[in-house]
Amino acid sequence: MSASNSPMASSEAEQHYRALSARAVGSNVNERSLLATDYLNHINEIVMLIEIVPDAPECLDDCKAWEPLEYTEHFRNSGIADRELAIEAYPFSPPQYKQPFDQLVREMNRLIAISIKRLDLILAEGNEDQTRHVAARASQNLQDLIGQASAIIHGDDHVIDQAQIDALMQL
Repeated sequence: MSASNSPMASSEAEQHYRALSARAVGSNVNERSLLATDYLNHINEIVMLIEIVPDAPECLDDCKAWEPLEYTEHFRNSGIADRELAIEAYPFSPPQYKQPFDQLVREMNRLIAISIKRLDLILAEGNEDQTRHVAARASQNLQDLIGQASAIIHGDDHVIDQAQIDALMQL
C-alpha cells in the first residue's frame, strides 16, 4: 500500500479538506467543492471575443491570441483576494467535483479551438451569415458549458454526459 493510500494519508487529506472548507466560508471559494467561479472569467473573455467577430472580424486575431490557462495558472495571475486559497484548495477538491469540472474545462477549450478555426475559414470565404451563425452557436454552447461548470463549482455534482458535450461541438 502506498503512503497516499494509507489510512493516515486519507485521514490527513480529510482534515486538510475540512480546514480548507472552513477557510472558504465567506470567500470566493466554494466550501463544498473547493473551487472558485472566478476561473470562469477566463472562459467568458473568449466568449465575448467570439461574439464580436461577426461585427468586427479583426477581433479574430484576438481570439487566435487567446490561450487557455490552467486553473492554478489563472489564479496566479489573478488579483482576487482569495487567490491563494483558490490555488491551495484546488488539489483537495473532492473527485465528484474536480473530475467533471476539469473535463468541462478541457471540452470548453476544445470547443473554443474548433470555433476559432471554423470562424477563420468562414471569414476567409466572406460568408457573413455563416460567420454570425457559427459565432452565435459557439457562444451559446460555451455559455451552456460555463453554466455546467458553475453548477459544479457551487456544489452540484450532476453534469451533462459526454454524448451531450460532443453534440455541442457540432458547429
